[in-house]
Amino acid sequence: MKINGKKLDGPNYDILAFPRVGGDIIIKIQCVLDYTPFTDMIELPIAPKIQLRGQKDWKPNVEDPKYNEAIGKYSELKTHWMVLKSLEINDDLEWETVDMADTETWGNYVKELEESGFADMHIAKIINSVASINGLNDDMMEAAKERFLAGELAEQLQNSLKDAAVNTQSGDAAKD
Repeated sequence: MKINGKKLDGPNYDILAFPRVGGDIIIKIQCVLDYTPFTDMIELPIAPKIQLRGQKDWKPNVEDPKYNEAIGKYSELKTHWMVLKSLEINDDLEWETVDMADTETWGNYVKELEESGFADMHIAKIINSVASINGLNDDMMEAAKERFLAGELAEQLQNSLKDAAVNTQSGDAAKD
């Protein structure tokens, strides 16, 4: 696929740089395009059905405490999985206590980051960048739109300057 003649060559990514005395730590964060491995491994919880008095139809009981607990766990696992998958672009990143085949270990990345000297705000920056690159938050979309409109405006201005050089105010061709 091409957009404006430019071939898109893969998922979007972001780069974070954390200054360190021994050298900056560069972390790439890549958009996750395929959630199939996650959905194949973890099933989305389904709310139990409830029939309200006087009604024929059964409806999902999203207030059920067991369902809410299960959906909370599902969301937590999906977030951990997304963070870990987004960080896989870093060939030199090795987790010591995270095993992608063991869902119980997925949240260990936070502890490993802490033990590696990342402050809470740095970890939050990583997680927020993962969320942004995977969801295009409103601020990112607005910034992209502003860049696009600025480019359009610059092109219109450039075209009007070309026209001004070719024609006089009366519309007659300009002479040298």
